Amino acid sequence: MMGIASARRTWFGARLLTVMAMAAGLTVATGAIGQPAGASTGSPVVFGDICSCTGAEASAIAGTSNVLEAWASWTNAHGGIAGHQVQLVIKDDALNPATSLADVQDLVTQNHIIGLFDNSDEDPSWATYIEQQKIPVFGNPESYAGQSNPDFYPQGTTFNYAVVSEAIALKLAHVKKLASMYCVEVAVCAQAVPQLAAALQKEGYGTQIVYKSGIAFASPNYAAQCLAAKQAGAQAITVGDASEIVTKVAQDCAQQGYDPIELGAGGTVSSSWLTVPAMQKNIDVQEDLPWFVHDAATKDMFAAFDKYQPSIPTSVDFGETYITAWAGGQEALAAGEAGHLSATPTAAEFTNGLESFKGNTLGGLTPPLTFAKGKDHQIGCFYEMGIKDGKFVTLEGGKYICP
Repeated sequence: MMGIASARRTWFGARLLTVMAMAAGLTVATGAIGQPAGASTGSPVVFGDICSCTGAEASAIAGTSNVLEAWASWTNAHGGIAGHQVQLVIKDDALNPATSLADVQDLVTQNHIIGLFDNSDEDPSWATYIEQQKIPVFGNPESYAGQSNPDFYPQGTTFNYAVVSEAIALKLAHVKKLASMYCVEVAVCAQAVPQLAAALQKEGYGTQIVYKSGIAFASPNYAAQCLAAKQAGAQAITVGDASEIVTKVAQDCAQQGYDPIELGAGGTVSSSWLTVPAMQKNIDVQEDLPWFVHDAATKDMFAAFDKYQPSIPTSVDFGETYITAWAGGQEALAAGEAGHLSATPTAAEFTNGLESFKGNTLGGLTPPLTFAKGKDHQIGCFYEMGIKDGKFVTLEGGKYICP
C-alpha cells in the first residue's frame, strides 16, 4: 500500500496538530491553544495517533492521519469534547515494531496523551505497555491486539468476527471453493487464513479453501498464484494485502483468463478499484458503514473533509480505513461526553465513558458497540458492499448483519 496519490504527506517523526477555531475561521498552530468564542477554557485533551503511514501498508493507512486531523479541526470548531479542545500528536512507526513501541512510549511519557488512535499494523509491540499505562485505545478492529486486550475499544467488526463475516458473504454469493492469498510482510495477514478456514468448517457455510499462498509486495506479478488458484477450481479469491496489491492480483488473474469473484474486507478496499474491469464482481465485508454512503451518519464527516481535507474524497485510496478513522474520533468524542470530564480530563474518564456504551452505533457509523469493564471487546456485526456497473453499492439493504 505504497504512495497515497497527491493527498499523501511526508512524515517526519511526530507532528503536533493544535487547532483553534476563531470567529474569523480556523487557524492551525503549534504549541498553543486558542479557543472559539464561548468555549470552555478547561485543559485540552491530548490524543496520540500511531500510524504505519510509510512502508508496505501505506496506501491503505497513511490517509487515516489526515482524517483525524480533519476530525480534530471539526470537533474543535464545534466546541471540542465536552468543552475541551483537542490536541493530536501523530507518529509514524514506518511498519517497524521497535519504532512503534518507542513512539507509543514517547506519546505517553513526553506528550502525556490520555487516549490513543491505533492506525498501526504493529500494535502487538506495544499492546501490553499501553494496557499497563491504562490508556484507552480507539480503533483498529482489524488487529488481533484490538480484540484481545481490554484497553482496546474497537469501533467496528473485530478481527475474529471478520473471518465469520467473510464466510457469510461467501455463502450469500454461493461460493463453494475459495483461494486465499495473503501478505508476507505483516503477521496478521497470515493469521487470518487458518481462522477463516476454521470458521468455514465449523459453521458449515459450504465453502472450503482449495488454495492458499503468501504473496510479497515487491513481486513483479502474481500470475503463478492465479494459475494455481484457477487450477484448484477456486470461484473466488480473497487477498489479504494492500488495496493496490489486491488490484494487481485481479489484473494478473484476468491476463491468465481467470476471472473469479474478489472477496475483500475492511481496509483493503479503495476507490481505485472502480476503474479496474477485473474488480467488477467484487464483494466486500466492512467493519463500519461503507465510506461512500452519504446520509445523516456521514454528514459531518464529509463536511469536515470538504472544509479541512478536501483531497480525501477524491483520493484513489479513499476507502474503509478512512471512515474507520473518523469513527474512532467520534468514539473518543462520545466517550468524553459520557465520561463527565473534569476540568483536567483523564484517561480514566474516557475509559468510563467507553464502558458506558450499550449498543452505541455512533449515530449510525458503526455496528452496535458494547464495552464491559475488564473484558476483551469483540464486535460481531458487519456491513456488506460490492461493485456493480462501475459503482460501489451497499448489499443486504445497507444494514449491518449480525452472525
